[in-house]
Amino acid sequence: MTNMKLNTFPIAKLPFDLIENVLSFSIEHKGSKVIGSQLIYVCLMFAKAAIPHFWRHLYLEEPTQKKIFAILHGNPSKRMFNYHGMVKSVTICPVWISNMKSGGLLRTLDIVLSNLPNLTRIHIEDKLSFCHNYHLNKEATTEQLADLLCKKDLKELILDSDHLVFNDELLEIVSSQSRGLKMLSLNGPHFSDEGIMEYVIPNLKDDLVEFSAGHGGINPITLTGNTVLALLENCPKLKRILLEGVDLSDSDFIGEDLPLSNLEYLWLGKTSHQNFTAKGLASLLMTCNESLVSLVLDLSHVSSLVLQDIIIPLFQHQKLRELHLVSASWAEWSAYYPRPRSEHEVRAKEAMLCWKLKAYWGITHDLIDLIGEKIPTLKVFSILGENHLKAGLF
Repeated sequence: MTNMKLNTFPIAKLPFDLIENVLSFSIEHKGSKVIGSQLIYVCLMFAKAAIPHFWRHLYLEEPTQKKIFAILHGNPSKRMFNYHGMVKSVTICPVWISNMKSGGLLRTLDIVLSNLPNLTRIHIEDKLSFCHNYHLNKEATTEQLADLLCKKDLKELILDSDHLVFNDELLEIVSSQSRGLKMLSLNGPHFSDEGIMEYVIPNLKDDLVEFSAGHGGINPITLTGNTVLALLENCPKLKRILLEGVDLSDSDFIGEDLPLSNLEYLWLGKTSHQNFTAKGLASLLMTCNESLVSLVLDLSHVSSLVLQDIIIPLFQHQKLRELHLVSASWAEWSAYYPRPRSEHEVRAKEAMLCWKLKAYWGITHDLIDLIGEKIPTLKVFSILGENHLKAGLF
């Protein structure tokens, strides 16, 4: 659309909501970059449709943070758009964990929470550990940080830091004063099992829909399987769990009276090869085998035997529709079973292809549902370019 000659195509006659809907699929936030930013230069209509999608998420780090704050602090009557109302999510990369300078975390949080009325999500991503001791006498405290985070009823909170102020005490204050926090993501060595079980679960058990630990973060986490079991047992609305580097062990899940959960999405990342084996994995999956819709395993020790004996039998339940193995097992299994022999193997292969279409090609659930989820109909997506669905695979 950006290459069309505006004098030969009446873009202005198209419905505005149609333009906005089309552009929304072309605009993507990846870290500090916005994919599709050139769309605002096509015409005024494109700018009006695209700019709200650019501003729905702000990535605050120096020096761009100063430019963004200058826009937010400018005279509203001189702005074409209500930028304050567009922002739904903010990622803060603090240069200091102090209240000094414009890049300090406390000052940034105060400005963000005071000026963005529709903000529902905050992500604090602490990349500069060496700056923690830069202002020894002006360090922020856990109480100061918690007071700011509790100023607004956030729906999503992502904390990723190895600084001492990010700890169980912070979880206690924030979880006790939060109303309606649905997603919590933790990365950092000062969060513990006790903090989750003593503070998070009692206060958020009726609201929490998604819990993430270690996934996509830059700081290691020290949680164990005890946290996983406590969440599954006590949070009835919990639908999504993403775990990366959590210290899981077979003993956490074997020999226990495991709870049945309503979990729909499970991402299980790197963990100890020796302590967490196929037995522990099978027991964990039993807690959600009736409800699971999507399963992603990034376990390099998942073998074709585990795939055949543990994962594929899950497809006797009709809800499981997406499967992805971040390991060589997928290629090995595809080569060994070029033509799935049983109904379960067929459904497992279809689930793997659905996940690949969504994650790698950006195909939406709605489009996959429209075309169909069966192997013969999934082949229609081969027209999109690189053919992951070559006939030889089936």
